[in-house]
Formats: sequence, structure tokens, C-alpha cells
Amino acid sequence: MSTIMTDGLHIPSTTTAAHHSSTPEADVGVSDLLFLEPLTEQSFIDNLRRRFHADKIYTAMGTLLLSINPFRPLPSLYDEQTLRLYKNQRVTDLPPHIFGAATAAYRDLIDHGTDQVLILSGESGAGKTEIAKLIIDVITSMRILSREGEQVGARLTLSDLVLRAFGNAKTASNENASRFGKYVDIALNSHGEVVGANLTTYQLDRSRVVIQGPSERNFHIFYQLLAGADAILLKSLKLQRNVEKYTLLRCGGAYRCEGIDEKREFMTTRDAMDGLNFSATECHLVFQVLAVVLKLGNLQFLPQTNVDGTESCTVLNDHEIDEVCELLEYPDPTRFHVVLTNGIIPEKNEPTENALSAAEASWLRDQLCKALYNRLFTWIVSRLNRCLSYSSSNSRSFLGVLDLYGFERFEQNGFEQFLINYTAEKLHVVTYNMIMSYEQEEYIREGLSWTRVGHASSPEVCDVMEKNHGLLFALDEASQYPSSSPLPEKVDERLIEQLCSTNLGTEAITLPKKTSTNNVPMDRFTIKHFAGDVTYSVTGFVEKNIDGVNRALAELMFSCRHALVKELFPDGNPARTNTKRPATLANHLKVALTSLISNISTKNAVQFKCIKPNDRKQAGYFDEAKIKQQVKYMGLLDQAEVRRAGFAFRQSYENFLKHYKMLSHLTWPTWDADAKEGVRLLLMSLELKPIEYAFGRTKIFIKFSETVCRLDDLRRMKLDEIATTIQKTFRAFRARKSASTSQSAQSSSQSSKESGRPPERMSKLLLRSLYNDQHSSISSSMDSSHSAPYAPYCNNVIYQPPTTSTASPPVTDSPSVSQPRDAAVSAVTVASVTRSVASPPIFRPQVPPKPRCVSVMSQSHSNIPTLQRPLPTPPIRRAMTMSNCVDRALDQDEAARKITEFFKNYIRYKFLSYLVRHLPSMSPIDQRWPASPSWLLQANMLLKQVHHRWRCWHFRKRFDQISISRMREKVAASSIFLGKKITYAKTVPHPFRGDYVRLRQNVKWKKLSSDTNDQYVVFADIMPKINRASGRPSYVLAVVSTKAFLVIDQRTMIIKYRIQANDIARISVSPYQDDIVVVHLKPGELFKRKGDFMFQSAHVIEMVTKLCLVVQNTTGKPPEVVIAAEFPVHFGSHVVLVHFKADSQGPLEFLSDVTPPGSVKISRRTNRMEVSMNPSEKSST
Repeated sequence: MSTIMTDGLHIPSTTTAAHHSSTPEADVGVSDLLFLEPLTEQSFIDNLRRRFHADKIYTAMGTLLLSINPFRPLPSLYDEQTLRLYKNQRVTDLPPHIFGAATAAYRDLIDHGTDQVLILSGESGAGKTEIAKLIIDVITSMRILSREGEQVGARLTLSDLVLRAFGNAKTASNENASRFGKYVDIALNSHGEVVGANLTTYQLDRSRVVIQGPSERNFHIFYQLLAGADAILLKSLKLQRNVEKYTLLRCGGAYRCEGIDEKREFMTTRDAMDGLNFSATECHLVFQVLAVVLKLGNLQFLPQTNVDGTESCTVLNDHEIDEVCELLEYPDPTRFHVVLTNGIIPEKNEPTENALSAAEASWLRDQLCKALYNRLFTWIVSRLNRCLSYSSSNSRSFLGVLDLYGFERFEQNGFEQFLINYTAEKLHVVTYNMIMSYEQEEYIREGLSWTRVGHASSPEVCDVMEKNHGLLFALDEASQYPSSSPLPEKVDERLIEQLCSTNLGTEAITLPKKTSTNNVPMDRFTIKHFAGDVTYSVTGFVEKNIDGVNRALAELMFSCRHALVKELFPDGNPARTNTKRPATLANHLKVALTSLISNISTKNAVQFKCIKPNDRKQAGYFDEAKIKQQVKYMGLLDQAEVRRAGFAFRQSYENFLKHYKMLSHLTWPTWDADAKEGVRLLLMSLELKPIEYAFGRTKIFIKFSETVCRLDDLRRMKLDEIATTIQKTFRAFRARKSASTSQSAQSSSQSSKESGRPPERMSKLLLRSLYNDQHSSISSSMDSSHSAPYAPYCNNVIYQPPTTSTASPPVTDSPSVSQPRDAAVSAVTVASVTRSVASPPIFRPQVPPKPRCVSVMSQSHSNIPTLQRPLPTPPIRRAMTMSNCVDRALDQDEAARKITEFFKNYIRYKFLSYLVRHLPSMSPIDQRWPASPSWLLQANMLLKQVHHRWRCWHFRKRFDQISISRMREKVAASSIFLGKKITYAKTVPHPFRGDYVRLRQNVKWKKLSSDTNDQYVVFADIMPKINRASGRPSYVLAVVSTKAFLVIDQRTMIIKYRIQANDIARISVSPYQDDIVVVHLKPGELFKRKGDFMFQSAHVIEMVTKLCLVVQNTTGKPPEVVIAAEFPVHFGSHVVLVHFKADSQGPLEFLSDVTPPGSVKISRRTNRMEVSMNPSEKSST
């Protein structure tokens, strides 16, 4: 059955849609909201409700995870078995879970090398802190390869416990609210093991130390210390166990947290500090600072009036000062008292004149309490970072966890809520625009077909706060007071006046005006945050914004002998003369947030939206109004629309190909061509459906996260296979090498045994043995004067005689002389044969014999003549000469054969090396091929054939299903028109586009096609339809679907005629360049009324080809195509003969590629219709 193209998409046999993998919870709502139908606000809320009541608190929205706080423990949801399940299986095959989201982020970091940041957002009390803890637990347990990695994971968990104790507190909306922002940057090595982390905290709520709201508490550590410390520790800290004894702990009226055992929590915190290598001394120093804060808070100041009428004060409970001095190891309580009541350090033996009132002294005391606790918290964070430190050379990638403040709105909102909501606003703009703005802009920038959804979040509130002469600027200007003295009266009122005098020019803020009826009190202002309007009271804004401590107090703390307090107040060192005013809290937070946003913008962001089900903190209660409010201001519906239509993954072509190239033989092991083409071939070989991905200008976009997981699984399996192949190949090589060595030794020994000759090494040993055994006999037969002339000849022997010869019995007769000569000849013969085996004789240098004349004077041997005469050739030289002659005769043929074979191998090597460097291109039509020597001609032709078949195979593999279908269409067009239609040759290099009017994007067509089941468009174009009676053209929209041929009114999109594919009998065209096509119908109702249809198409070749394929796919037989200059046409009940007229210049053959409408003249006379060139257009054409 032929394949037809539908606007670039291969028609599937059945309509399929993306679906989420089946999970055990498929019957409880929809686990992924991207597949919720219909996607409306009410269906969204109803789905969350069903899942919440079934304890399914996690719901996916693509890669984004929604979490609803259950306000009760769910132990079965977080047990070890569940964690192991999500770590070992594909996340997309399991229900949504925090374990799955954290595991997916970790795997993305490991597989793609992209740093990750997990951003948690939601209201206070939505469960962000617990989610962050679970994420860190999952990440640290993913891969533990060493004891050090295990210890780092344990330290991260323990550090969270310590930060909770010192940084969390009970608020009106949350029993365990984080009163600071936290960003944990976890470092991993190249193996994916956690090697360290860095903690960054943002804006501790230090005001909570001295004042809390109704039903709120101070920080947890104070209550834990009083409840959990033993009597000895409490006594050493001068503390009592009763919480009500301390003013700083009873301000909010709440002393206990439901479900929290303070004693057990203190033991947990203490054990955590021990596990983080806090020494016992350090822990005791920390507890002493906490005790000092509590005791300072108990100080009461009694107002007094001086003689001159000025106000002063004195401390009522001096014993508290004594105990504070004892804890701080400060030797002079009186001096401490003077500093607190006067604000300066008095000179010795000089009275002080700068007395403070009771209110001013209380303000100074509170300032010291806040400074002590804030600096202690900062020191603890620094201490934790030292414990979690890592080497930069050992860290390859990072995974961050961001847990900032949640949005807060109370009846009374002050400076703390202002900073918290400013942070939440800033984070909301960034996270919301990541999807609604940045992602959509990227789709458009990459050239994808995209229609904008929703709108980006306006940064108007942040602009009002941050711009010049905005809120933060005005607050900084109002905070230009030194921290050494109390603020003047009505400073907050002056802040409001300054804001009112500033023309902010926006609706994001509402300021009080005396002449206005906006019902805003004069000491308040309202900001329209993303989560709703919040009214702030300016009382205390300026005081809390000043981040500093009285210079006298700092010097007092620095002068203490307490090691930790001295470290906390380096600014109290008298040697330091820095008088620069410290940055305000608001400005410090602004700078920190700017740096944070810059940091997370370089990482891949994974978002977690935490939802608070109700304000009662009641388990099982689903407040629909509360949920709807959060869903609306978070913009979850718009984000779901974008994620549903968008893509879950995108990556540059180069990085994608580098990461996944091993999945296809077309791109593995190297790909040197265009990266985009390599990605196309890679995805084609993986047989992914076109709906699963899209090509941008510089990036590949993958729609479903399931597809990415599947690719990663394939990659992991392929890497295992490659590693196994490498190991197998190396082991095989090592085994072959060992076997070859053993076989060579065995063969050498066997051949030596068969030939009666030892192998080369054995012959050398034998020669050495024979020579050493017989040398003494030869030496003993001649004295040193006789043997001297023979030395040059002996040097030609392979093994030289030793320099010192051993003594041997004297030789007295001639036979005894000939015996060693025979032995020497035998030894030299063995050496010569061995040399001939080692190398051919023609390569051995030949030393010609040199005649010598020596004088031999012998007194001890009578058989040696005493006359001076030339001696005959020595025996050793004669033996070597004889051996060389024999070797030369025996090995000459073999040497010639070896040289010839070596030369041929060298020629083969040179030719193949040249061939590798000069191979023709990969195009199958490239006929070039390097020439070869004549004796390699047959092998060269075989290589050419093999290479041609190989590149043809590669060429075919480069085609995906779409390209194959297009090629088949071109082949079908060739079989119909080749040599028969003049215009065919010019259409060959141009691909068939199919939809020339982008009909598939037309909204009216989508509705129309769904009614007629013609969704798949094969061909669509606007063309003239020839009137049967007059021959005049009228423009219509002609559409070829997989089932029918439709004629549509192009303006109203109303179907005028719908011709079923099986009702088409044949198609007729002329062989000329007129672009006329006639569709003949089978007898039927439409045939009786209208007869055949006649069109003039600018794409006649493509239209006829695709119409033939549609008919063939429907009926199993292609229609007849008539190509003739004359053929009959049925117009209603009449048969008209259509004739294509030729003029004097030949038939209708024009210079243009496409005949313009109107350039063909059609006239009808009774039963004859003539088609000719319009004379007015001929000259111009």
C-alpha cells in the first residue's frame, strides 16, 4: 500500500494521542494535569480534591510538581521501600511523588551535565520546609560510593536539624515556619556522589527575638534549651526551666507547639551538633549566648528624673546584669550597667552625662538581643559550611534547593511581612515568567509554530520597590540615622510623608491621602501583590531597617573574655576605625536576591508548587475557596496550557548529538557533518514519532518527558553494552597474545626437533657452551704468540672468547690438535645456520678474507715451522666461509621470494593508505574512484563495488519515514509522467509541499474536517475551476484528503462538492505546459448532475500524483491517467471533446515554469472545447 504525505506528517494507521503511563492511582483523578480533559478551573480543583481525599497529595503538571500539605503524617508515603522504588525504576512509570521529582532532577544532572535548581514556592504553611528536607535526603542517598560520601549526606541532614532549631518558629499560620530564606547548593563529583554543600541564608527574622505576634513563639531553640537541658547545664547557664520566667518567651502568649516534644527535640539538636563536629566547648558557648539573650530580655529599667529635669533610668534587677557578666566573663558589672543606661562607655573615674530614658535603654537592650542572636545564627551557618566544605577540584556539578519565604498576610503586617512578601513577589515573577514568557519567547525565537498563551507576570510591584525614588529608596533615605542612638520621634510618619510626596505613578501601591477617600490610615500603605492586596503599618519600619549595633555595645561585647562573643563582634575592636554606615536590611536583601536570581538563571529550574489546603491547619479539610485562590495567583492554569502545548525538554543540537550519538550506527562513533542533520538521523533511526519532537533553529525540542526518560534508558543500556564490548575485546586480545606466544614457542621447538636443529635462542646457548668448552683446548695448543694472529678472525665469531682463558692440559700430538679444530668448525657451523634463519644472507655484511703474513717463532712446539711465511687460512675462517657459501646457496631463492612479497605488501599498503585519504563523496551518483596498479585492478573494482553498496545503504538510512514517503511520491510521479508531460522535468528537483495554504492551522477547517473525517490533508491549494459552459475560471479551494477530493468555497469555507476517492474513474491531462487537469467520475448521482471536473493547477504534477495514490490506497488500484492532446469529458449529459491546440510555433510549450492563470484561452463550441495560448499573453511569456 502506498504511503501518502499529509503536510509533512506520516499518516498513522489509527489516530493516537499522547497518554500518561498507567499507574496504580489511575482511578483517583488524573495524576498528570496536562492530560486533564477539559482543562478548566473547576475540573482542576475537582481533580485536586479527589486526590487529596485519597491521600494522593502529589500531582504532576509535566515536570512541575504540585504538593498539598496534609497537616498530618503519612509514614507509608515516605518509607524506605518507596524511596528504593523511585530510585530504581523509571519515574514516568510511577505515580507523582517528591521522590520521583528529586530523582528525575538528579538523573538529568548526571545524564546531561546540566546544573539543576529545585525551586519551592507557596504560602507560609504550605509545607515547603518539609519538601526541601525530603529532596536533600533523596539527593544525598542516590549514589554513595565512599565513606566520605555517606558522611556528607549525614551532615547535610544534621545541618537541616540545627537550622530548624535556630531559625524556625511558631507563627499564626504555621507551627514550624522558617523565619529565614535558605539556598542549599549541593556539590557532586564526576561519579554523581555528593561531596559537599554550601548554605546561603537570607534575612533572618531577628525582630522575633524581642517581640512576637499573638499566638506566636520565639525561635524553637529557646524552648528546647529550657525543656531539654539537664539540671547541671541549666545551673551553669543561670537559667530556670519555667518558660514564663523570661520576658522574651512570653510576648506572644504561646508556650507550646502541638505535637512537639521540646525535650526530645533538644536532644536531637544536641546530637546533630555533635555529629557536625561541634565540640563540647563550642556547644556550651552557644548555649551561654542563648542564656545571655534571655537574661538581657529580663532587664527592666526604672525611669528617673534628674535635677535638671532630664530623664534617666536605672536597672531594677541588677542581679541579671551580674549573671550576664558572669556568663560573658566580663569583669565589671557596673561598667556594663552604665553602658546599658547611657549608651556610651564611660572613661575611668569620669561621670557620664549622656543618660538614656527608660524607653531608650529598652530600645538599646533590644538592639543588643537582636544583634547577639542574629550574629550567632550567622556564625552557626558559617560553622556548618566549614563542616560541609568541599574541594573545587573534586566538584563537577551542582544541584541547588531553594526554599524562600512564603507569602504572608495577617491582620497586622509590619516590616517583616514587607520583606517576606517582597521576596515572594520577586521569586514569583521569575518562576512564572520562566514558563509564560521566557519559554514562549524561545519557541518563537527558534522558529517553531507557536501561538502565545496567557501573559507574563508584570514586574510592576518589584519596579515600584526597586526603582529610583521607589519604596526601598525612600526607606533607605529615612534610615540615614546612626545606630548608636535611638531614633527621633515620628520618623515613621516622616517616611509616609516622603512616600506620599513621591509620584510613583502606578496602581501597584496605594498611599494614604488626606483629601482622598481610599480608606487607608495615615500610618499605612497597601501593595497589590500577586497573591492579593496587603496593607502594611509603617510603625517600626525605619528602626528595623537599620542593620547595625551601638558602637559602645559592640566594644563592650568585644572586651568580654567569652571566646564566641568576642568573635561575633569584630566591629567592637577599638583598633578598627571603619565608620562606614552598614547597608540597611532592605537594601542588603535586594542585593542578595539579585545575586540569587543571577545564579539560578544559569541552571535548569525544576519547580515545586506547595499548596495550603486551609487556614485552620486541619487535616483532611479541603477549603475550595482557599485552593482556588492559590491556583489563580500562581497561574497554574495558564502554565498547564503552555506545558501541554509546549515541550518538556530542549537542548542544542551539538550537545544532544554528543550525548546520544551512541544510540545510532549512523552517528556513532563520530559525526563530522552538520549537527542538526546528525540529530535528524539519530531520531529517525530511533523511530520516534514526529509528534514527539520538533526542530528549532539551534535546538531540538522534545515534547514528552517520557520520551527523554526512554532515551536516557537506552543510553544507559548502550553504555553498558559499549563497556562490555571494550572489556571483551581487551580480554580477547590478551588471550590471543598469550596463546600466540605459547604457540610460537611450541612451534619453534617442534620445528627444531624435526629439523634436528635447535631454535635460534637454543642455538646461541649451544654455541656459547660448545665454544667455551673447546676454547681452552684450542688455546692450550698454541701459545700467546701463536694465537695473536688469529684474534682478528676469532672476532668474526658471534660469541667472543673470554679474555682470560682457563688452563687446559698440554697437547703433545697432532690428533689432539685436530679434535678441537673439528669442534670449532662445528660450533661455527651451528652459528652460521642460526644466523641464516634469523636473517637472509643477502642482508648480512660479508667480510672478505684478508691475507696475512705473520712471523711465528715457536720454541715449545716442534711441529710449527720457525720460518717466516704466509700461513694458510685459519680453521675458523675456513669454517665460516664454507658456512656462508652453504647458506647462500640454500637461502637465495627464499630471500628473493621474501623480498618480492615484502615489496608487494608495501605497494598494497601504500595504495590502501592513498585510497582511505581519497575516497569519493558519500553521494551515490559520484563515480570517481582512485586508480590502482594493474595487478590490483580486480581487487580495486571489488572495493569500488563494496564502497558503492555501503554508501547506498548509508544514503537510504538517512531517510526517515517522511522522506521515504516523499521519495515514493516522486517515484510514483516519475512512473506517470516521465517522457509524457513536458513540465515534469522541471518539477523533479522541487519537493512536494502538499498544503500550500497552511490549511491545517485554519480553525474553520479543523471544525469542518472533524465533521467529514477529512483531518489528514494530502494536498491543498487555491486554483481556477473551469466553467463547463463558458470555459471561464472561478477560484476555489481544492483539497485532497486521505478519503476524498473536496471543492470548497475559499471565502466561506463551505464544501461545494465532496468526491469520494472510490468515485474517481480516471484523470486526464495534456502532454503540454497548460496545467489543465480533468477529474473523471464514475457513474453516480453527482456524475449525472455535474459530470467531470476541470481545473487549472499550478502544481498539476503533484496534484495528479497524490490523487492517484489516494485512490490506490482506497480501492487497491490506481486510477487510469490519460496523457493526450485530445480526450472526451462528460459535462452533465453531454460529452465534450477537449482539444489542446498547437500554433505555428509548436504546441503549448512556454518558457515559464508555471503557466499564469489567464494565459490559457479556453473556448467551447457545442461539443468541442479548445485550449490554446492567450495571444495577449504569448509575447510577454
